[in-house]
Amino acid sequence: MKPQKILFSFDGRIGRRTYWLAILALIVAVQVLTLAPFLLESEKAAVLMLALTSQFIWLLSLWPLLAVGSKRLHDRNKNGWWLLVFWLLPFALFCGGVSVYLFDDPKTGQSGDFATGSLLVLASLPPALWGIVELGILPGTKGPNPYGADPAQQPA
Repeated sequence: MKPQKILFSFDGRIGRRTYWLAILALIVAVQVLTLAPFLLESEKAAVLMLALTSQFIWLLSLWPLLAVGSKRLHDRNKNGWWLLVFWLLPFALFCGGVSVYLFDDPKTGQSGDFATGSLLVLASLPPALWGIVELGILPGTKGPNPYGADPAQQPA
C-alpha cells in the first residue's frame, strides 16, 4: 500500500507493522515540525513560532492518525468509530480529571478536588490501554473481511 493511502485514506486494512511504522513516522514528523523553530537564531522568535504553529501542526496530524487507526481497526474487523473509545474517551477523562484537580469551584470557591481528579485520571487508563492492545498488539483477522483483503497475505 502506498504511503499516501496509508496516511490519508480510511479504506482498507493495515497490519501491526505498518501501523507502528506509520505512528512512529507521524510522531517524528510532528516533533521535528514542532521543534524546528528552535533552529532560529532568536530564542524569542522560536518561542513565538512554537506558540503559533504547534497546535496547528498537531491538528494537521489528526487526519493521518485517524486514517491509520481506522485501517488498523478494519484489520481487526472493527469499525473506525472505536477510535472514539480508544482515544477520545481517555483524553476527555484525563483532561476532566486534571481540570477538576487544578481549578477552583466557581460556586463555592473551594480549591480543586484531588480525589475526584485522581479518579478521573485513573479512569482514563483502561480505555487507553485497551486501545493500545487492540490497535498495536492483537493480530488482525485472518483472510478477507468486510473491510478488504488480509494485508498479511498481500505482496509487500
